[in-house]
Amino acid sequence: MNADTRNKNYSPDVEYITEDNKDPKQRWEKCPKNEHHEEYVSIKTFQNNPWTNIAYKYKALVQLPEFLGCMTFLTGMILVKQDDTTSTGSSFIHKIRRASIGSCPCHICLQNKEAKKRVYAIITVTTVLHNFDENLDVALESGVFSENWDSKNTKVRLFYDAENKENKTFIYGYKLLETDKEIDIQSDWCSVECVTHDMKLVQELEAKLDKYMELQGEIYRKSKELSLNDLVIIVGHPHGGPKMISVGSPTKVEILKEVRNYQKWCRYQYDNITCRGNSGSQIFILGQPLCGFGYWFGHPHNHSKGLDKKAKGGCSSVGVEHTVETD
Repeated sequence: MNADTRNKNYSPDVEYITEDNKDPKQRWEKCPKNEHHEEYVSIKTFQNNPWTNIAYKYKALVQLPEFLGCMTFLTGMILVKQDDTTSTGSSFIHKIRRASIGSCPCHICLQNKEAKKRVYAIITVTTVLHNFDENLDVALESGVFSENWDSKNTKVRLFYDAENKENKTFIYGYKLLETDKEIDIQSDWCSVECVTHDMKLVQELEAKLDKYMELQGEIYRKSKELSLNDLVIIVGHPHGGPKMISVGSPTKVEILKEVRNYQKWCRYQYDNITCRGNSGSQIFILGQPLCGFGYWFGHPHNHSKGLDKKAKGGCSSVGVEHTVETD
């Protein structure tokens, strides 16, 4: 981790929910960044005007509203039960794999001796490592998951776009995947495999993910053509509440490791409003080289830390960027 990032007062943006703060309105009102909350864009506001808080010059990117619609659809709130505390962060659906009919690996089916072989799908979500371990410093420094992690304690809530107790869609944790491990680099990126038996849901998610990847490439090429590269959009669940969109600009990119002449490990800083609960939020960085989503040895950036106290601004997890030809 270089000195520029280390000397700033960043702290992980995970929200811990207990009996004392279980009311989301209470968490929202007591946030020290309350004065900046008006900069968040709700999903309802986005649906009414997808250009809210986005400068006029970006309207040349005609694909942007549909792309952001896909991005919000694929964003979920991750919940990890830890004794009498639930940590909440954000996550993004990165990959979907349908499985052949067989023994489902989810904790519910494994515990049910009478469970029959059934169709299921593995949904990989990206997030950040510190959402899973109360010992944040160890997790960040070592890139190692806590040994007492239990799949049954992790789930992802989808489509939490507004306060609606009746609308609850979950996918359930199955396996924590390897994270990036590198001496002197706090990567803080990881992914989790989740399981669902809802194949109608899978079909909807597959369609949105395919469209997301298609539009990502189109916007990348158009941004290069127009020399537009100063927009950062973050989608997540601040304070463990409904999904919100944050619009800002990049302030710095740190190159941490050159993998090959067309690949790099890097981390971004930006001036967006983020709060506790945004840990793991998907980040869209206009003009950023394409990464992940089918490209070998690459993965996207997720939000990791926000500036302390009342200040706006944050930094991402490490991402592996893979520059590709645009012709």
